[in-house]
Amino acid sequence: MKASSPAHITGLFRIYPNGSTGAGINLKNGMITEVKTKKAKKNSIKINLNKKKCSCKTSLSVAKKMLLLAGKKLELTINHSTQFPIGYGLGLSGAGALSLALALNKELKLKLTKKKCTEIAKKAEIENKTGLGDVIAEQFAGAMIGAKPYPSTKIISVKTDYKFIVLGFFDSIETKKIITSIKWKKKINEFGLIGMKKLNEEKSFQNLILQSRNFTFRTKLFSKKLLKALEFFPFSSMSMLGQTIFIPSKNPKKTEKELKKFTSRTKIAKIAKKGAE
Repeated sequence: MKASSPAHITGLFRIYPNGSTGAGINLKNGMITEVKTKKAKKNSIKINLNKKKCSCKTSLSVAKKMLLLAGKKLELTINHSTQFPIGYGLGLSGAGALSLALALNKELKLKLTKKKCTEIAKKAEIENKTGLGDVIAEQFAGAMIGAKPYPSTKIISVKTDYKFIVLGFFDSIETKKIITSIKWKKKINEFGLIGMKKLNEEKSFQNLILQSRNFTFRTKLFSKKLLKALEFFPFSSMSMLGQTIFIPSKNPKKTEKELKKFTSRTKIAKIAKKGAE
């Protein structure tokens, strides 16, 4: 059985004890997950990411929970594949967890609702401190703002005529280090609150990028190299939590060429037209 999930760019966010809220954009072909099962005397789980063995702790938590629900002894093989780099703020642990939950639901004939699969994936993310709200966002398509009550379980869709996002990768960030730091949490929550308030006053794509950019410059989560690129591209921001610039573009090849002056690691991505399935 196969399932897929978009990747998710978080432009700004606030942290809550049981999740987060924020605003961002989903990207096509975030994670594709295939699962295979065989009857066995005891449960065993093998996880591969792009054909290489992976500890993928968030996915492992999802697999253990769903095997427990199935009440069967199985040899489970999970094959994750993605075109995006891991650890660069694109919500891929969440995309892996959500696509896995959906694929296992089909494979194990659990007949769980999509809401229940999402809850299992989100809980695994929070427990493993690999993310907070990506799983919620990845159910949907396009650009979005987290809806009240917070932490968000639904979104407000934001219309845009942009089809492409150009990405530039500078360095990875370990999500756990930021979301468990009192200093960073204080900054994130202070400026995330301001950004969300401004976004709810004007729910436009232009404002989403502007408030994401304001959040980036106020929190100062960026590196010096990333800062130079952010200053060069006024309609851009940083994908949380990774040293990654994202630039909405109507001429992506030209934008990518300009971005190559700052980093050799670039990618043209399409804004997702559908959520996880």
